Amino acid sequence: MLFEYGDFRKVLHTLAVLSRSPKAEESGVRGFSDKSTTSHDYYNDEAFNLEDAVNNEAFGEFGEYEYEAVTNDDEDIYEDLCAYRRVQVPAVAPTAPLEKRDYCIKELIETEKNYIEALNMITRDFMRPLKDVLTPEENEIIFKHIKELADTHTGFHADLHKACISSQHLKISDCFLRWKDKFIVYGDYCSNLPKAQEQIDELCSKKQLVNQSVLNCQQKANDGKFKLRDLLSVPMQRVLKYHLLLKELMKNTAETHEDYHGLEKALQAMLDLAHYINEVKRDNETLQIIADIQASITDVDLPQNMELKDYGRLLKDGELKIRSHDDNNKIKNRYIFIFDRMMLMCKSTKIMDKLFGGEQYIYKSSLALCDYRLDNAPANARMATRYYWLLVHVENKTAYTMYAKTEEMKKKWIEAIEKAMDNINPSIAKFTDHQFMMHTFKVPTYCADCNKLLPGIFFQGYKCTVCGLGVHKVCIGTVRSCGAPSLPPRPSSHLGSQSSTDEPQTPPRPHADHGANGIRFSISIAKAKQSFSSSSPGYLSFVADDIIEVLRKISSSIWEGRLQRTTEEGFFPAACVEELDKRGSYECPAPLGRGYGSVQQGMQVAPPALPSRDGYVNLNLEEYPWFAGPMEREGATSLLEKSPSGTFLLRISTKQNGGYAISINFDNQVKHMRVCYDDNQFYLSETKLFRSIVELVSWYETHSLSESFKGLDISLLIPYKNVVSAPITNGTVEHLGHAVALHNFLPTTESMLGLVKGDVVRVLSKAGQEKGWWKGQIQERVGYFPWQYVQEIPATSTEC
Repeated sequence: MLFEYGDFRKVLHTLAVLSRSPKAEESGVRGFSDKSTTSHDYYNDEAFNLEDAVNNEAFGEFGEYEYEAVTNDDEDIYEDLCAYRRVQVPAVAPTAPLEKRDYCIKELIETEKNYIEALNMITRDFMRPLKDVLTPEENEIIFKHIKELADTHTGFHADLHKACISSQHLKISDCFLRWKDKFIVYGDYCSNLPKAQEQIDELCSKKQLVNQSVLNCQQKANDGKFKLRDLLSVPMQRVLKYHLLLKELMKNTAETHEDYHGLEKALQAMLDLAHYINEVKRDNETLQIIADIQASITDVDLPQNMELKDYGRLLKDGELKIRSHDDNNKIKNRYIFIFDRMMLMCKSTKIMDKLFGGEQYIYKSSLALCDYRLDNAPANARMATRYYWLLVHVENKTAYTMYAKTEEMKKKWIEAIEKAMDNINPSIAKFTDHQFMMHTFKVPTYCADCNKLLPGIFFQGYKCTVCGLGVHKVCIGTVRSCGAPSLPPRPSSHLGSQSSTDEPQTPPRPHADHGANGIRFSISIAKAKQSFSSSSPGYLSFVADDIIEVLRKISSSIWEGRLQRTTEEGFFPAACVEELDKRGSYECPAPLGRGYGSVQQGMQVAPPALPSRDGYVNLNLEEYPWFAGPMEREGATSLLEKSPSGTFLLRISTKQNGGYAISINFDNQVKHMRVCYDDNQFYLSETKLFRSIVELVSWYETHSLSESFKGLDISLLIPYKNVVSAPITNGTVEHLGHAVALHNFLPTTESMLGLVKGDVVRVLSKAGQEKGWWKGQIQERVGYFPWQYVQEIPATSTEC
């Protein structure tokens, strides 16, 4: 029961009985009774101490954040000041029997109130009394942000209390999301904490007046139980527990609860905040290391008003042998510092600096890594210094050969140099229309793509020099087009109050290019002309000569494909591959084709059996929106003649002995094509054979029928079931006009319509405009797109 946080009354009763047992009385410790807990029923049965839960169970789940690794003393101080007080508090929840979720909320609010009291105590009992003893500068360092945090959490606590009152339209998750930006100040607070504690120690050791004043304040505030330097760690403890408290609350919240998805967002927001705080602290330490390095190098030659920190983070340092190709070919020992934007070459003096305690170096040279390329040389067993590589100037002005002692050391140096070069010019950036550069954002900034904080305090991400967007490196490949407005929230299946004419409903079915087991059909085959690697989510990495099955052509520059070697799927730049599966025009097949043979008149013949290939395609044609079942030419003509050009269906023709036929509206005329069958293969012309009728239809949805029928330059664009309920005007689906795409838009779901700058879009519906989306059509593609990415074309200038 104790470990499950359940039936706590029985736990206390058992402990009380044991405390009065003869064996316990022998210890001389007085036993206790459990009779004094009558006013705290909420603390029994289902109740449990949430702070204990997150400390004991979930503490290790967040180990990547070093601020979690606090001392036991700091944790004890936090627990003493902020832990759940087992006292009567104003009711903030219904009086009916409570669930664990209600106790989680009670614990959250009570510990928040206790935290505010701790902040007010620091202000009242330390900050104000010491104001006359400390200089303004010392006071600012020691008590930085304390008053601001007290005000912030007073407002946050008030919102949490409101969220527990049913009459208020405020949720617990709303409170965290609303106050997240105010909590960003914790990054600076936690970074300043070591400095504040050092300042207290230094002043108390050097100034007797300050030391005595601090002791007096500590005695008055908490009977001398906690030192001021330790009390200052409480805010850090509190902010890094929010994600743990939210995890516990989510664990006890049903997925059907109205705030469940909001709590998911709040949890991600607090995780993002914790990561940001950790990186701010880490960057402050990094900047101090870089400053120490700069101080240890004599005669360092940097441009005016530039410091080493302006060249990015330190990626690697150590000793190497280097030969400059324009320096008499002498191999020299150098101590190398690799930063994001520069490689610094120094000579070690082997002399320890008395002031800083580190080794001293003499500056020799520096290389701007953006001006060089790396040539990796294979190991040469015949050379004494066989583990080497070259840095060659991009204009071949000079080169440097660098030697490591082992293959493993060589690998690590090359990885550091490659990382630096990719940080300067990310490989994925060349496939966007942005001009991204590493950038230091002076104020906390959210990524324009994922909407998470850019962590740290220097070179946190990349900024486009044209449109000003800031992004994480991993988000470069997916961020919206340069100059494009912010994307609205992802569209749902129903936007606004659409009628059936806005979005025709069809039975659930697999996508046209998927098989029953989710395998997607390729539209062509491509061979990689060069290697491509990307850390961006959703992108495919490959090496030269890899074979890629092209699944979708998102735009002229970005395709989606499947790597045959690994079966991984993802996006990739079209410029990196060469399409192999290109075909010219085909001749029209023979009128009857081949394979049906002679059939006696009047005999009923079933359509050809589909090839047996379990798991490859969905064999139930009824589930596809283009399958019409048994239908003659006249019925197909009547059904399609008023549909838009490109609307098609597949039917079973009883007049043609039960064979398949395709009917399509082409320029307001309905054309009919026989599907031939022979040797377990389907085809429209003998030059292109398919193993199933589904595969045939899928192919011609993305390829022109002119491959098989001269003059029929159109694809199978729109399954007839998708438009049969749409209003018809003059033979075409009614639309609201046309628009031209101002920006590229990469779709992330199949319900979206991808845009390439300059595309002309037929606007089908504006019912979702309030949410940021219109529905449109480009050739055979229909879907939602952000309406701010297009500009409507006046009707007088549009050819319908």
